[in-house]
Amino acid sequence: MQFAGLSALGGVGLALSACGQTTASTSSKQSQDAASSSADPGSALAVSDSVAIAVEDSDVASFYEHVKSVTALATTLPAGEKIVGVAIEYDGDVAASSIDAGNGGVGQQAAEKGLGTYQVLGRSITGVTVAATASIDAEAADSGPYVIVALDPDDAGSQTLMFQMTRGYVGSNGPVGLDSGTVRICQRANIASASGTTFAGDPTASRFMVASSVANAVADQFVYGTFDDEETGYHAAFEFKEPENYDSSKSYPLVLFLPDAGVTTTDPHVNLRQGLGAVAWAVGEQFVLTVAGTCADVPTCLDLIDSLVDKGYGIDTDRLIGTGESAGCMALITYAADHPDDDRFAALMLVAGQGNMTPIAKTPLAIFVSEDDESSYGGMSDAASGVASIGVGYEEVQLDCSYDYDGEGHTSGKWVDYAATGQKNPSGNQEGAKLQNSTRTMDDLMADLSSAVSAACEKADSAGEHIVYFHVKESTLDGTDSTVMGGNTHNFTWQYAYNIPELRDWVIAQTL
Repeated sequence: MQFAGLSALGGVGLALSACGQTTASTSSKQSQDAASSSADPGSALAVSDSVAIAVEDSDVASFYEHVKSVTALATTLPAGEKIVGVAIEYDGDVAASSIDAGNGGVGQQAAEKGLGTYQVLGRSITGVTVAATASIDAEAADSGPYVIVALDPDDAGSQTLMFQMTRGYVGSNGPVGLDSGTVRICQRANIASASGTTFAGDPTASRFMVASSVANAVADQFVYGTFDDEETGYHAAFEFKEPENYDSSKSYPLVLFLPDAGVTTTDPHVNLRQGLGAVAWAVGEQFVLTVAGTCADVPTCLDLIDSLVDKGYGIDTDRLIGTGESAGCMALITYAADHPDDDRFAALMLVAGQGNMTPIAKTPLAIFVSEDDESSYGGMSDAASGVASIGVGYEEVQLDCSYDYDGEGHTSGKWVDYAATGQKNPSGNQEGAKLQNSTRTMDDLMADLSSAVSAACEKADSAGEHIVYFHVKESTLDGTDSTVMGGNTHNFTWQYAYNIPELRDWVIAQTL
């Protein structure tokens, strides 16, 4: 077994690019002249194969001579990782009083509302602070080497992953990563250092710095490793995180997360970026382990855990928690059904999956599906093979996940039935036919879900039951993020399940 540490906060080196027009460099000017000379004399159109740009990277680098690095700051949200800020490191402490955050907005809207010291292409700036560290949560200071530019996570271009399913495909090649170069930032105005030095800005907005790396404060706490299992013959690539305030003399539970088919890949770091299934457990006193691939071989995962124990990690083998979404969920169900007397897992959290539940009578289960997800809910509610077929008592709760989807009262999951009413759909598609009758905010919804889940778990404990079964009411489930397109009520399910602390707490409290 091998481990390799992931890089922490970025900022090694500065990749720079230029946007807009200014005085052409010699090479660029020559290519333009060549293009013009080869064009049709009677035409004003000149076409060239040259990719030279008006302002060269070297010009941008020399212009921002006091900038040491530019790092995109990301965080993993329920719908996946987004870039929520930029950290610019200067070679001297910057005076916060010399910076103007501007009034937000994107493109022309930003100009109309009033631009500040910085401009980020295609993004809305929500705040600018000076700090001692390159973190979106860094404490604001009067001076410091970093300028933290906060960006609106609701911007259309904020995602760092484009999932295959958004283009009509599931699995096969995994998600497409959008590199850090998608973040381009211009310092439009001069700023001052704490010692009075001027750090020049570019009011022409023709010089844009490009982030050279992406830092995700939670995901970057995991370390990468590989494991060759002599017993099963499989090779596993994984990400692994120690508990907070880890004390090697103590033992801690371990959570194993298996992802869905949307992240079929050999890179386990994607599992930390595609949603909360792994990173939601990173806060607290437990180990977290996630393995690359959709249906990771569960016996190999268990052998990997045994190997970690042999290496001296303080893992409490009586408190192994297995959880997975979709294909990962079904892999755990298959293993549990094939090993009904197995005592490896203290509990399973099963999200948006189905399988033969009948044999799984001993293991504590937390189940979360959507009624709109015909496969998952159909399987779990099937009398012959679903939850009821296990033959033990359990708590079952229907959850209403409707809320004000867009801040304008349109209700998640609720659509005008034009076929039934005979009315004409003004937009020609269902996206424009959302009903407007909700006042519940997302914060209200999550508070209600926490309350309902907490009550169900307490009731199960009081009754001596070890299964809690939650299903989202039909026609109430939409994505928790309206900027993410192409999803469905299947993959939206895990945006909610892993975002309910009380459900995670109940699962992690189980023991053999």
